[in-house]
Formats: sequence, structure tokens, C-alpha cells
Amino acid sequence: MENRKDGAAASVEDAARRVREAAGEAVGDVKHVAMQGVEDARAKAGDTGHSTASRLREFAGQVESELPWMSTAFTKSADGLDSVTNSLTKGDLNECLSGVTEFARRQPAIFLGASVALGFALSRLGKAAFEQGQQVAPSPLPTTSERVPFDGVEGSYATRTET
Repeated sequence: MENRKDGAAASVEDAARRVREAAGEAVGDVKHVAMQGVEDARAKAGDTGHSTASRLREFAGQVESELPWMSTAFTKSADGLDSVTNSLTKGDLNECLSGVTEFARRQPAIFLGASVALGFALSRLGKAAFEQGQQVAPSPLPTTSERVPFDGVEGSYATRTET
């Protein structure tokens, strides 16, 4: 009798061990997938940040002769955005946030301007993506439709479309 209890206890312990191992593997897999998603998002944010900084520099060059102070502000904003983007893509997230906070404390007006410019840029990107998603490609095949009697019921019609 004692042997059966030992065998059952060992079987339960073995099952519990296997469940723990499977759960550990599943958690590891989820962590890996989540980290890959974070890395992909960081890379995409880095590309967007550098692209936006480049556009800010282009705009600074366009307004330099008419509004030199604005050109300087946009150039400094682009430099700050590049710095933050580099921290985001190459460093730790906490390091990135502390860099943003430090920049905002050192240059509050430029930070505000960069925030506004980034907001405009992101809204334009969002609008363009939305409009692109709304476009429906025309059907490559011509279609014809005709009214046909519906299920043999007099006075009821359905539309049949053929491509």
C-alpha cells in the first residue's frame, strides 16, 4: 500500500515538474516575442525620428533667410530629436526618457517647438496612412449585373453580378 502512495506521489511530482517546465518555456517564448516586438517598434521609431529631424533641418534651411531665429530653433530641435532617437534605438529606454527630460529642462522652448513639429509630422503620417488605407483598388475585370427573378416569387428580384 505504501508503495502505491510513493508511486502516486512521484507521478504527481513528475507531472508538476513537467507543467512547471512547460510554463517556463511558454513564458520564455512570450518574453522573446514581446522583446522582438519592442525592438521592431524601436527601429521603426528610430527611422521616423531621424526622418522627422531631417525634415526639420530642411525646413530650417528654407526659412533661414526670412526667419533666422526660427531656423535656429528648428535646427536645435532636429539635433535634440536626433539625440533622443539615438538614445531610443541604441540605448536603454530609461536612458532615453532621462535624455528627453534633461533636454526639456535645458531647452523648454525648443522642446515645446519640437513637440509641436513632431505632432504635426505624426498627424500628417497618420492622415496619409489613413487615406492610403481608404483607397480601394478598381476591379481588374469588368462586371455586369442584371435583375433576375428571386426564388420564383413573382415581383421579387435579385441582382446577379458576373465578372
